[in-house]
Amino acid sequence: MAKVKKLKTVQTTEVLQGVVDDGTRKIPIVNKFGKLICNVYIRPSDLSIIDRYQDLVKDFDEIVKPLESLDIKNDGTASFDSDWKILKSVEDNLKQRINELFDMEEADEIFAKRNPFSSIGGEFFCAKVLHALENVIVSAINEEAKLSNERTAKYLSDLPDAEVNANAGDATDNA
Repeated sequence: MAKVKKLKTVQTTEVLQGVVDDGTRKIPIVNKFGKLICNVYIRPSDLSIIDRYQDLVKDFDEIVKPLESLDIKNDGTASFDSDWKILKSVEDNLKQRINELFDMEEADEIFAKRNPFSSIGGEFFCAKVLHALENVIVSAINEEAKLSNERTAKYLSDLPDAEVNANAGDATDNA
């Protein structure tokens, strides 16, 4: 009688994945000594990030207003147990707004090593971060705009000057 070989079952746990370059850039945020605080991810072609940033800066004083009456230690923690709930609520609101700014979950990473309300030269750490983010956002968008203009110029270079409109494709303010 012939022996029957038992077949091995092979299970594949490989997950298929498609990768699309959506223009997201990884940008390191460092301290003044060049030590990495965190990486943030930004899509420089997302021009509405400028509006979201300006809204966040405009609303910043209102966001942190509940902290005015609290006794906050230099490390950003509340001195009294009764203040923890307010402090945490403001922190959650700030983090939500930062996540909305990037359209990604970035706030926990930004504040992983330092409390957003810790004191740096008499200013909240989160305020210092917002100032640094402005430069990052503006630089990334300017860089993307330059690359886009170079790409557009390449395709328009063979047209006579009379046919090239530098504002072609721009949306109007009320579009």
